[in-house]
Amino acid sequence: MMEGLDAILHRKPSTRLDRILAHPHRYIAQILYRLQPRIEPLSADTVGLPPGTNNANRIKVICISDTHNNQFQDLPDGDILVHAGDLTENGTIDELREAIDWLDSLPHKYKIVIAGNHERCLDPKYTSPSDTVDWKGLSYLQGSSIVLNIPGKSRSVKIYGNPSSPKHGTSTFQYPRSEDFWKNKVPDDVDILVTHAPPQHHLDNYVGCTSLLKEVWRVRPKLHIFGHIHTGRGKEVIEYDGFQKCYERLSEKENVILNIFLMLFYLVMKTFCSICGIRFKREQTILVNATMVTGHKNEPIASGSVPAVIYL
Repeated sequence: MMEGLDAILHRKPSTRLDRILAHPHRYIAQILYRLQPRIEPLSADTVGLPPGTNNANRIKVICISDTHNNQFQDLPDGDILVHAGDLTENGTIDELREAIDWLDSLPHKYKIVIAGNHERCLDPKYTSPSDTVDWKGLSYLQGSSIVLNIPGKSRSVKIYGNPSSPKHGTSTFQYPRSEDFWKNKVPDDVDILVTHAPPQHHLDNYVGCTSLLKEVWRVRPKLHIFGHIHTGRGKEVIEYDGFQKCYERLSEKENVILNIFLMLFYLVMKTFCSICGIRFKREQTILVNATMVTGHKNEPIASGSVPAVIYL
């Protein structure tokens, strides 16, 4: 666990040797997982969108997180802008108001925001009556949902947002890591799930949440946006199949030999199907760790590589 906590406290990834020595089963699981043929999102009809969805009816989502007082002015346009928390560095109301002013100035019609573990000024345990927040043109979600009807699109999108993350240090919006915090919290019909913390074993540098992963498996949203673990930044498409289950079980050190064998078996089958152009209609979720900063001082990532743009 220390290499994961290092990712939170010092934002410095552990070395490959550190990971091998600390958790060889996880390292093997990740190697096999990365060997699978690249998974691309299937067509609209197979990811739960209305039949006949075409490119003109797709919804463009701009994903950002962990801006930490940085203000990015060159974000691409889109139908929805989502910020997955840690707008501020010290969690003061003044920092938050500056972040709101920045986001409100952007041209996106719909802007969805959640808090992160830095937003102390938004946690009811620490706020005072004078700390009123005017969200202006933003929609702030805190364990709540919103349904958006995008102009020009013949469908709506349901988004659920929650800022909570597993406890470390004295940050805010936290729950004990051993708690099954997320059980049945997310609406069954949600399209986009926005959390601050990542699910376990996915873009999380070993410190994602087990409870959240179980909830993702239960709900299977089309898109899950998060941040929090800066070194986990990236995108991933998961399919709810046997290979996915074996990867997560092996990562948890369950039946190591059996799950290595099963992953190899599924890997051969996936590779064969990929070569032959065979694709099965499986449910999928696009995962995005949308962190926008890096390093000890939360420096902005090079503008050419951010943010994540997802089409649903």
